[in-house]
Amino acid sequence: MKIIGMVHLKTLPGYPQYTSMDEVIGQAVNDALILEEGGVEAILIENTDDDPHRKEVLPEVIAAFTLVAKAIRERVKLPIGICVLWNDYKASLAIAKVCGASFVRIPVFTEVVVTASGVIEAEPYEVISYRQKLNAGNIKIMADIQVKHAAMLAKRPIEESAKEALHFGADEIIITGRFTGDSPNIEELKKVIEACPEATIVIGSGTSPDNFKELSKYADKAIVGTYFKEEGVVSLEKVKHLMSIASEN
Repeated sequence: MKIIGMVHLKTLPGYPQYTSMDEVIGQAVNDALILEEGGVEAILIENTDDDPHRKEVLPEVIAAFTLVAKAIRERVKLPIGICVLWNDYKASLAIAKVCGASFVRIPVFTEVVVTASGVIEAEPYEVISYRQKLNAGNIKIMADIQVKHAAMLAKRPIEESAKEALHFGADEIIITGRFTGDSPNIEELKKVIEACPEATIVIGSGTSPDNFKELSKYADKAIVGTYFKEEGVVSLEKVKHLMSIASEN
């Protein structure tokens, strides 16, 4: 199971807790370099600390995010991905196109969900069309299925959501636990594999040394953020520890 390491950005401009771009870029690049040194296969950048999140981010966030992503792209050789929270697929794809990123994460690609930021309606046609408009067909869409930190308005089997996301054009599907740091339900993973045997499945939360071997039976990749952190920054020791386990499985 390949590992995608998370770079959680410090708060970007427009929020009271924002400090400075030097600080934002400094920590983001440092975390990315540690992840690369530790041996992860790719890096996903996310504006996690822009709290509360917005459905669509403001121009200053897009400008700052682009600046950070470009700085990371210039320093690391790994593929990078972009996720602009809550579900701003246009910003994600635009930043990815400008910075030479390889993929984007779209938290809500199917369904309608209720979040702390309001009701978010999936727009798969608009996502695919906007990617085509940008001539960005090389940028993969990683779509969350029944995403964490959200409640579906109409609950249905997870395998139906997975099949629909793939049918609508998602390149890979992400399965998460209920909240950040929670691992997915194994039985749900099994159902998705049975329904979508050819799909690339990504664990979106909760991967750690304790469950890596078990989760790797059901997924091709895992996005790891929480486990790698120590006092808010990425720990080289933790990255190397998980990657040593990954190399044995």
